[in-house]
Amino acid sequence: MTRYISIRLLHAAIIVMILAVLVFVIARLIPGDSVLAAMAGSVDMSNPAVVEQVRAEYGLNDPIYVQFVQWLTKFVRGDWGVSIGTGERVMDMFLRRLPVTLELFLFATIWSVGIGVPVGLISALRRQSKLDFVLMTGTLLGVSVPSFWEAIVLIYLLAIALPIFPPSGYVPFLEDPWQNIAAMILPSFVLGTHSAGLLARYVRSSVIEVISQDFIRTARAKGLSERSVILFHALKPALIPVVTVFGLSWGSMLAGAFFIEIIFAIPGLGRMSVDAIFQKDFPVIQATLIAVSLNILLVNLLVDLLYGALDPRVRVG
Repeated sequence: MTRYISIRLLHAAIIVMILAVLVFVIARLIPGDSVLAAMAGSVDMSNPAVVEQVRAEYGLNDPIYVQFVQWLTKFVRGDWGVSIGTGERVMDMFLRRLPVTLELFLFATIWSVGIGVPVGLISALRRQSKLDFVLMTGTLLGVSVPSFWEAIVLIYLLAIALPIFPPSGYVPFLEDPWQNIAAMILPSFVLGTHSAGLLARYVRSSVIEVISQDFIRTARAKGLSERSVILFHALKPALIPVVTVFGLSWGSMLAGAFFIEIIFAIPGLGRMSVDAIFQKDFPVIQATLIAVSLNILLVNLLVDLLYGALDPRVRVG
């Protein structure tokens, strides 16, 4: 197991270095002048001396490789730079908005797992039945319907036609817990729907495959109840591909959060990133891309470790 973890950590370190280079390059490939776009209206940008002063402050006149080394050295020390548009430290902006996005992801994960796993399990145990057909049709809709369209429909139905939930906005949990939860239900449900549909379909196919194995028939032949057979013998091996799918769907949830936070006016990292892209605020873009990439990398590393724990054959390979 130690060798397995060491190999995965080595792979992760290599990917991090590649990501750092890609993030730095991508942030500078955005069309337009980042200084002029971000500082428009805040100072007299018609004065060339002012423009050059801002460029010098952010090191934009240095060679590209010098900028990269300086940025990476400061980044690993916790200095993520200063926003060109607001003049605020990027680390402070990130930490202020991080709890909002984490809360959104927590609720979305609860929706995803709480719907996907039971639906897939019930559908597998009642396969080829009317209930199986209804459940799989629902999961197909969850996977196929675009998130932005689902968000608009739910806002109209449950926030305007039937004013059950607020249509947009965010209230901190400590300020008003009930309003906070109410404001998070719709956006987190929309965000978790797609991965819930994927999880349900993979759980169904995986459970059907596992319960047809010889060791399941042996467990039933020993007189064990169907509940014990499913929970203690079939569920663990059936979760192996499901864990992998959940790790892959985490990336799509991150991408979806960018649109969801804009639609529901949630002041999280996704909305901050979109605003930074429009302003060409590359210090914020770089920090956000690195944080998102590291998050996906760490989740997939955790998935690899869980995969090895669930299937000993993986640790040997």
